[in-house]
Amino acid sequence: MKKTLILFSAGLLIAWLSGCSKKDDKTPQETQNKDMAGCLGYASGYANSGVMGAANTYDFKSAQNNQFFAGEVSIQKGFWNNIPAEVHVLYESSADYRNAYASPDGKILFGYEMFYYLVRSFSKIEGSDNLSPLPVDGVLAHEWGHRVQFTVGWTDYAKASYRELEADFFSGYYMGLAKQWLWAQIQTYYNAIYASGDYYYNSPDHHGTPQQRLNAAYAGLTVAVYELNNNVHYTYNQLHSIFNQKVHSEIGARKSNVFPEVEYPKDLTKEKIERLYPTL
Repeated sequence: MKKTLILFSAGLLIAWLSGCSKKDDKTPQETQNKDMAGCLGYASGYANSGVMGAANTYDFKSAQNNQFFAGEVSIQKGFWNNIPAEVHVLYESSADYRNAYASPDGKILFGYEMFYYLVRSFSKIEGSDNLSPLPVDGVLAHEWGHRVQFTVGWTDYAKASYRELEADFFSGYYMGLAKQWLWAQIQTYYNAIYASGDYYYNSPDHHGTPQQRLNAAYAGLTVAVYELNNNVHYTYNQLHSIFNQKVHSEIGARKSNVFPEVEYPKDLTKEKIERLYPTL
């Protein structure tokens, strides 16, 4: 079942969040002006930490945006079996501190400022006035990937960046299994993943290079496509093992931005797909 890309009018301001922001000062200062860098480093009470909205209440100052975001949260709650998350809007202190976070205590914080920044940067479909929903879907899945890591309790990452690359892997996996988008049809997601990479190799907030992040997302997508074509079901621990196998080969070594197109089976049904959703 191949899906064509669903387009939204430019009046529906939806955006992709790059997963986490990266600032030139990569050393958080333990002061009231602590920089909230990285998507695992949120702490309340600092001048730059922002204000968290109520759980599962989304106010992006647009009824259409609120409805879209609530719908996507609902879809992902159904997809990430046994991985709970309270999703909040984070009202950052300013656009300079736009970000998103996942936390060990079960929260996903999706930045208001980042939402609107990235609609202008990534969501517009080239050659049209339409916007794609896929970037915001992808970042929410990235953060839910972190919630998987916290819930299952993996600690075997050889490098700090592997935790972030695995979240990209889960994001691509979600795209392939829950949505069945062809890789060529998700250019907005592709562009945003690439732009969120960095070269801060010695920083604890290093998320992987642009190429590595693309590779991780594509690797997750192809694992989902393999499941669909072979009716194979993976647990979270099995997916973690697959990621660890691919991180040195496909994710770490691939240098081309040109990815082979994927092939989905012709006879997919909602029931068949949902049976393959990951489990503990």
